[in-house]
Amino acid sequence: MHQNIPERFDQSELAILTFEVNPSKERWTDYIDILPTNEVEKSEEYHYSQDKLRFTKCRSILRKTLSKWVNEDPKTIGIKMGGNGKPKLDTIHHIKFSITHTEGFAGIAFCKGFEVGLDVENSNRDTNIDKVSKKVFTDSEQIKIASNSDIDAKKMFFRFWTAKEAFLKNTGHGLTLDPKKIESYLPEANEKYGTYECLQLKGSSNLRSIDISCPEPYIMTLCASKKALGKIGVYLI
Repeated sequence: MHQNIPERFDQSELAILTFEVNPSKERWTDYIDILPTNEVEKSEEYHYSQDKLRFTKCRSILRKTLSKWVNEDPKTIGIKMGGNGKPKLDTIHHIKFSITHTEGFAGIAFCKGFEVGLDVENSNRDTNIDKVSKKVFTDSEQIKIASNSDIDAKKMFFRFWTAKEAFLKNTGHGLTLDPKKIESYLPEANEKYGTYECLQLKGSSNLRSIDISCPEPYIMTLCASKKALGKIGVYLI
């Protein structure tokens, strides 16, 4: 289980683990052996088995990975919820992480010393693009989405969506910040990274968005400080 987890975590690396979540091939109980009691109890609070599976598999991979990197028992690694509801490592190790999942796929991003945000969406998801765009995207973002054909517009929609979600996860603001206050500039064909502008948040211009390669139809975006952008390792496990 989880055979492709990297053995070591380079301090200059941003590591992203991506993986399938398939209820037809696995059960949520397959992943509870290394989870502490409180996380097993948390998984049991979910009504649907696919939600239980997403939670237990993500937490199992998180703990298995951290156990390798910090040389601690996976079950006893301290993970607590921050004031903004974002889980974080409760130890002296300066590893930041971000968990994301959608129907069928999930990912965890790790970074040393800098906050990180990761978001993934299934671009086949039935979405009223026009209606949602007016609620969450700036005028310029809406224009860019509308300038594409229907298929490309939907992909562009989810690229902007994941970029904003990754930004909010990185900063820890979640739903407390109006997404229309965030201007996302996606990377052009000759650019590695996209940028952000948010007048409400000092230092937001130092954050970058990175498109993370993953299987179709999933779209994944990472948000990290430009100071953290050394080597980026993406591992499909």
